[in-house]
Amino acid sequence: MKQVIILGGGGFALEVLDNIDAINRITAADIEPIGFVYEDADKDKGKLLRNTDIPVLGDISCLREYDLDKIHLVAAIARPAWKRKMVEEAKKIGAKFTSIIHPTTTISKRAKIGEGAVMMKYVNIQSGTVVGDFFSADDFAGFGHNMIIGDFVHACPRVGTEGGAVIGNDVYVGIRATILSHNIGEGAIIGACALITRDVPPNMLAKGIPAKHYKINEK
Repeated sequence: MKQVIILGGGGFALEVLDNIDAINRITAADIEPIGFVYEDADKDKGKLLRNTDIPVLGDISCLREYDLDKIHLVAAIARPAWKRKMVEEAKKIGAKFTSIIHPTTTISKRAKIGEGAVMMKYVNIQSGTVVGDFFSADDFAGFGHNMIIGDFVHACPRVGTEGGAVIGNDVYVGIRATILSHNIGEGAIIGACALITRDVPPNMLAKGIPAKHYKINEK
């Protein structure tokens, strides 16, 4: 049995819990999630997580109560900057992370995947693509050949990317967005259903068909 703690308290953490259930059901894996850990857990008392059979253990500091050589964490946070912050805090305490990858996901043997990946149903990563640490992708997200994907990137369901695209660190890609062979700068946000037909500068919001660029704080 492999025990894990889910780092996160939002909707994506619930999806990760379902992903673990599916892995246990479909494969011979025996993964036991023992609880959720996230910032401000004591304040909101796990509002989103009340109907699960897994307890909220507390905030990051409670990790000190566990044997982190035996119990690993799963990074279940969609927002890249927040995920980076929580992972870095957990690592300072001594946490180690594991990947949770749905058995229907397809990863080329010529692709490389970093630490702490989380992939849901039918994610596809093609040949020659290099994926950084703490990457997460939701159902049916597809990534073409020879891409470079940075650390702490999150892709929502049915994202599509063309071969050769480069996605920088801390990028959030919204549902059904399509990225052609262009560079996405660090910290950018790609809006839902956006069509990316040119490079996106760092820390910009790209939305629309074709996508236009906006400062992150613009509406």
